[in-house]
Amino acid sequence: MPTLLQFGAGNIGRGFIAPTFSAAGWRVVFVEVDQRLVAGLQRRGGYRVVEADGAGERVVAVGPVSAIDARDAGAVAAAVAAADLVATAVGLAVLPRLAPALAAGLERRGERPLDVLVCENGAEACAILRRAVAALSARPFGAVRTAIGRMIPAPAPGADLLDLVVEPYHHLPVEAAAFTGPLPAVAQVEPCGDFDLVLGQKLYLHNLTHACLAYAGHLRGCATIPDCMDQPGLVADARAAGAEAAEALARAHGRDPAGIAAVRATCLAMLDDLLRRYRNRRLADPVARVARDPWRKLAADDRLVGAARLCLRHGVEPRAICRHIGAACAYRPAADEPGAERFLALRAQGPLALLAAATGLPPTEPSMTAIATLLPLDVRRDQAARAMRAAGLVLRDDEAAALELADFGLGRWDEFGLAIHVYVNTARCCAKELVMLPGQCCPEHRHPPLDGDPGKEETFRVRQGEVFLFLPGEPGAAAQERALALLPADKHGVVTAFRCVHLRTGEQCTLAPDTRHWFVAGREGAVVSEFSTRSRDEADVFTDPAIRRVAG
Repeated sequence: MPTLLQFGAGNIGRGFIAPTFSAAGWRVVFVEVDQRLVAGLQRRGGYRVVEADGAGERVVAVGPVSAIDARDAGAVAAAVAAADLVATAVGLAVLPRLAPALAAGLERRGERPLDVLVCENGAEACAILRRAVAALSARPFGAVRTAIGRMIPAPAPGADLLDLVVEPYHHLPVEAAAFTGPLPAVAQVEPCGDFDLVLGQKLYLHNLTHACLAYAGHLRGCATIPDCMDQPGLVADARAAGAEAAEALARAHGRDPAGIAAVRATCLAMLDDLLRRYRNRRLADPVARVARDPWRKLAADDRLVGAARLCLRHGVEPRAICRHIGAACAYRPAADEPGAERFLALRAQGPLALLAAATGLPPTEPSMTAIATLLPLDVRRDQAARAMRAAGLVLRDDEAAALELADFGLGRWDEFGLAIHVYVNTARCCAKELVMLPGQCCPEHRHPPLDGDPGKEETFRVRQGEVFLFLPGEPGAAAQERALALLPADKHGVVTAFRCVHLRTGEQCTLAPDTRHWFVAGREGAVVSEFSTRSRDEADVFTDPAIRRVAG
């Protein structure tokens, strides 16, 4: 009887990998740090997996199995030396810790080849394992990429220690070219050639649409993924995001029109199957679990931003994906989630600040500029409304939904823009609230005389944050240089006023009619009250000829 040595007896190891090999007549030996699991597996020598969906359930006995305490280095190395195949399901952070046992086991094996199924979420998993082992042993081994598709919810409180409820999904794609020894004769282990496509489908179809439902469902108050699937709008939006990713995958992996069509058809069929599987109420997968750790899920090459960037590289506009990126940026993590406090702090500054931190990419990077342009307007409005309310201003929900988003026709919202709430504008007076992102600029303009009116006189009072207001005057070269440093280089030639008035929270400044001015928010953004005579924004005169006074 062949032996599989399985590092990790968690949901994937115990609920997918071990049952797959056990059903094919393999003996499974677990390496595990949880002493309760080690003792239970040793004592019982087997356990049950319940495959459940809307059609019923099927009980699968898994055995024979045994377990080794992961801290027993000698026993683990001996097991590596004796195994016919090794698999890992421990998480990326733990992978390097397996290296000493694998290296010692490789030395004991001599010339016998060893293949390791790396059953982890993360494109770099195999590289991480190879580097860690290579630092300790020069003996080669096969680090085999896999795609884990079976969904396994966390056990319910009070559930059996070993038994698991899983979905009836039986496909384990593996990278055929990575094996150094014979491929295992296991029906559900499916050798694949273009494994980059397989991983792309897992990350940018399965993980993407799962996350789309979770983040959009979180905003709607859904408790589980099946609850999300009961809302046709959420399903349609998730499918639209998946269809964008499917088209990008087809263009990335199809070598000719026929190949593109074939990959597209495969991806769309997979997408439809996923949307069917998500309805499985027996799994009751919590939205909180799927949405957890948004830092990882908003990373540059992960399911959301990574899918959008793949689309952009291959000429697909990721509008639906960007709607869900916006939803992820509006997510409120639980207090025990990794980096929750920092996420919430950046969330308050807006999606662009949050995405810059999560992706590590500058806002000027082309894909980030494109994503920023496609972020939904309701995300920006929600962000502005939160900033106003945080500053102590009262804003009704209908007013929040009607906030004006002015980008001045430049399409560069993170650099040039204002969120505006006008609550009075009569023939004699006007009152507005302005919200600005960190470093966001209102371009240079003036309010000219019109129809016998001398032009708008206005007072700015900073409610929260700080503003650098620039007015006509005679500043020195150093002051002018400091002013220009607040602007993108391509806009240095379209400002003429450089005398700086630095307004902090609680400070104000009044401008006479027809005064050229522009202003920039500080590092934390700003909320500014504007009180003036009658406002006619359509008559404003901008120094930059590229500007059109438009609202979003």
